[in-house]
Amino acid sequence: MTGFGRGVTATNNYQLTVEIRSVNHRFLEIYTKFPKEWFEAEIATKKQLSQYVKRGKIDVAIDLKTIGNEKLAIQINWPLVEAYQKAKEQLQEVVSIEEKWSMKEILSLENVISYEKQELAPEELMTSIGLAVKEAAEKLVEMRIQEGQQLKQILTSFNRQLKELIQRIRGLSGEAVNKFRDKLIDRIKEIGNLDELEDRLLAEVAIFAEKIDISEELDRLTSHFKQLESTIEESESIGRKLDFLMQEMHREINTIGSKNQNSEISLAVVQSKTILEKMREQVQNIE
Repeated sequence: MTGFGRGVTATNNYQLTVEIRSVNHRFLEIYTKFPKEWFEAEIATKKQLSQYVKRGKIDVAIDLKTIGNEKLAIQINWPLVEAYQKAKEQLQEVVSIEEKWSMKEILSLENVISYEKQELAPEELMTSIGLAVKEAAEKLVEMRIQEGQQLKQILTSFNRQLKELIQRIRGLSGEAVNKFRDKLIDRIKEIGNLDELEDRLLAEVAIFAEKIDISEELDRLTSHFKQLESTIEESESIGRKLDFLMQEMHREINTIGSKNQNSEISLAVVQSKTILEKMREQVQNIE
């Protein structure tokens, strides 16, 4: 299911923002974009998110901004300064160079002075990220719940349409046997005495009726409809269960199509497959 959530936490000097995006996926995959030195926080974030989301491709991005007065630590590379000083003294023996160095000249020397920002303490970092992830995940789940309600209505509508088609197939299923019997009687009349072949006629009709019987498939489909209706009312993760139901319903409808001897049933089977395919596409969006 698609969704988005943002969480923000702040300290005296920093503001930390976490953004979570989710798209449809068969399993749960979490991708994070954390600085490499935040490896421990990254692992904790994935574990935390797995408590909120059970299915989907999740992207997590984090941003850390400085607020207020930023404290900088200045580091001087004294060995490098001494090396520059020695090089200057050697040059003075050959060319005329002022003995004193200006601050501008010192600052221009590469790698002599470096600036280090004050980093968040590990404990403070973990706490800030945890709070931001919690806020973002809750907003993500809220959006996914809203989408879930819409998907529930769509699936309910498709399920109703499919039930109507299956009921129509059930009503037509007996006609094929009668048509076969009438056709067989006409054929027998052309080649022989109907009274003499009555037993054979009954046997052939019985064999044909058993061959094209779809009552078991229709009953199993009815059971699947009831399971789907009860499943979409559950509050737990139901995506994989619905996947299985779609597979079973597809198998039964395929079997009905292969046994069918009626053009009207053939049309209803095609329509049923079309609706079922739409249902399967929607089920992929459900956690």
